[in-house]
Amino acid sequence: MNRHWNLREELYHVLHLWPMLLAALIIGSLLGWGLSYLWPSYHRATSQIYIALNPYRKFSDTIFEALANPKYSNLDNYHYWQMSQLESAIYLDSFIEPTLARLREKDPYWKTIDLNQLRDMLDSEWRSSGDWALSANHPDPAYAEQAASVWSDVVVVQVTEAVAASRRAFMIDQQLQAGETERLQATLRVEDLDSTQQALEEWQSSASDLDQEKPLAPEERWRLLALVSSPAKFSPGWMTALENQPAANASVKEYHNWIEQVKLLLQIETATLENHIQTIDQQQTGLKDQYTVESTDSLSLSPNIEVKRKEDLGVRQVRPSSTFLLVGGVIGLLIGLLIQLVMISNSLRRV
Repeated sequence: MNRHWNLREELYHVLHLWPMLLAALIIGSLLGWGLSYLWPSYHRATSQIYIALNPYRKFSDTIFEALANPKYSNLDNYHYWQMSQLESAIYLDSFIEPTLARLREKDPYWKTIDLNQLRDMLDSEWRSSGDWALSANHPDPAYAEQAASVWSDVVVVQVTEAVAASRRAFMIDQQLQAGETERLQATLRVEDLDSTQQALEEWQSSASDLDQEKPLAPEERWRLLALVSSPAKFSPGWMTALENQPAANASVKEYHNWIEQVKLLLQIETATLENHIQTIDQQQTGLKDQYTVESTDSLSLSPNIEVKRKEDLGVRQVRPSSTFLLVGGVIGLLIGLLIQLVMISNSLRRV
């Protein structure tokens, strides 16, 4: 055995045999490339659709639940977010099921394929809004072409329907917000009327100790008129009540009678508003149910998306040549290095 073997020298020697290593690399790559023609290939058919996105439409996307990447901070992120939403949607069962159903109408072969198998055949390529390539991979070019074409048709129909649902959901949301505002205003009005009625009842209780036949003190009269005028509106009932207010020299008893008329008016308006609030609540419940349905049907897609069918680009055969070329070259290089190690080992034994 050679006790003076040096790793550094051996590496230096191996690296100076680079022509042999290069030859091993080239031979391995050529063998891999040749093997790729013996390996089973598949066919890829591609269809194009056009996706348009107008971020300046009046529809707001903040109310729609996201399937993917729900946060964005600028216009570029907005585009990518919307496209990610769409890409997530087109692989859902709601797209794949009708695609498979249409394919089964075209050819009995598709009856042997289930949803997951079809989904594995499909692929999409996109950068942003604009042209999208929807592809299908299959050993048989006819089946690949059928799958790509039908899937594109289904995507256009389903996305159009989902976007329409998104727009309906947006309009329903606007109605819900308007209903909430109207309900709040009615509730505040009821609270104002209740407060006025309570104040009038307190005044009646305190005025019962006064001489009912004497005129009301001027400062007390103005306080009472301000109390009644505060909730008054320009409605016929309120205008009549204000016109029927007692004169300045009217007795306390006359003011009591007038207040009873005002309290009746307060009770009528309060009852009307409470009925209106109940009606709003019923309408809101119905609108919320509609919103849930439309939001589900929208598939979380933006109402700002437009989609159109373009064309089928045909079928091309796909071979894993580049992959086999790379793998073959790496294997060839490793075999070359292994041969060098064997040669070094043999030389050490001979010494």
